[in-house]
Amino acid sequence: MSTNGKPIENTFHDAGNDIRSHLNAIASKLQADAQGAKNAAYNKLKQQREFATETLSKAGREATRLSRRYPLQIIAGALALGFLIGRSRR
Repeated sequence: MSTNGKPIENTFHDAGNDIRSHLNAIASKLQADAQGAKNAAYNKLKQQREFATETLSKAGREATRLSRRYPLQIIAGALALGFLIGRSRR
């Protein structure tokens, strides 16, 4: 039996090769997309880490500046806060 002058076995073989090459193309595209998503997530996390580091550094410098400028008020506030937290835990 033949189709378009080719034996039917060759037709199935060609169809199998077409499917295989199509699946390989899909797999390659998915792999590239996954790599792009991984890179985007890595870059975003790196950016967030840098932002958090910068923000915490600024907050630390500001806290240090305030504690040097108003030492008694900071100590009184810390004692009051500690007292309130201690009372609320009972």
